[in-house]
Amino acid sequence: MKGPGGSPNRLRPTKGFGQALTLMVIALPAFVGAMGLAVDVGNFYFNYYRAQTAVDAAALAGATCLSLPASCTAGASSTATSYAKNNDSFITLDPDPVAAPVTNSFCPGGPACQITVSATQTVPYYFARLVGVTSGVFNVTATATGGPMTSFTAPSSGTNNLMPIGLDYTSVFTNNSSVTPIAYKFSAGPGNWGFLDLGGSCGRGDSGVSCNIQNGYSGTLNVWDGTSSPASQPSMFVTTSPGVGTKFKAMNTYRYTPCSGQTATSHPADSPCAICLPLVDWSYDVSKACTKGTCTVPVKGFAEMWVDSVTDRGASSSITATWISSLCPGGSFSPGSPPGIKDGAIAIEMLQ
Repeated sequence: MKGPGGSPNRLRPTKGFGQALTLMVIALPAFVGAMGLAVDVGNFYFNYYRAQTAVDAAALAGATCLSLPASCTAGASSTATSYAKNNDSFITLDPDPVAAPVTNSFCPGGPACQITVSATQTVPYYFARLVGVTSGVFNVTATATGGPMTSFTAPSSGTNNLMPIGLDYTSVFTNNSSVTPIAYKFSAGPGNWGFLDLGGSCGRGDSGVSCNIQNGYSGTLNVWDGTSSPASQPSMFVTTSPGVGTKFKAMNTYRYTPCSGQTATSHPADSPCAICLPLVDWSYDVSKACTKGTCTVPVKGFAEMWVDSVTDRGASSSITATWISSLCPGGSFSPGSPPGIKDGAIAIEMLQ
């Protein structure tokens, strides 16, 4: 067969195709190796984060037991061990079972308030075996502290979130076995909760309460020892502030509106909507029973709450808040439960 001009057609060698094929054959092992490495590394970190989540949950469960011993008959160590293994059956606790709780700066002299959960895991490799690496090993740890809060002093720097609001210590926690945030609806006036006339640098009266809402109370409150009187230990008692006034407006302006987009489980550490409330005993003042007017009541503990919403409608105003299982900034644990303190007046904090 002849082509144009009478010259014969000839098949020309596809030189470029042959070179590309050669390069692909040479590079193929590298591509496969890279893909295999990505699979092994991804599997390693998947197991790592699963194990870290397991020890975090175990530490929080153990800290809850330390805070609520009456509701945790198994004990902190046993509970933490069970949580870790139930959440990740592949990890190896070190030690197993979880070590007994210890004391730290939050609870000098005991009882122990800190629990640490540590674990290790070996993750087998598949593709990395081609280069002689058969497995990877990692270690994870989590530490949490739990116990009754018995003192609060405004921090020297940062946002002070101690609010002039007293919350009934007997009705705060209804599920003492859970660290899941629990929501509560507070109605205006003494009962479940009520505003407090704490004074301090803000002064007294409605304007003082509004000022303390805006800036946080600057002072020290201590949990009642069960015997002292308001005259002998004034820092163990708080005084109610009757009426509505501008208090709900201040709550809405300074402790709710600025936190758009934040939630109880996702917010900055210094968020103004993460507030600390004194837990009080409304029944202490027998003569008035805190049903109306002004009365003085003892502090029974503290609770950190997240402000979910504020309804400012005069006498029908209300606040909806969620319990946050962490330590109020400026708060401290007690070496032991003081007389009269109930399960529920607690604080739990992840230290790492």
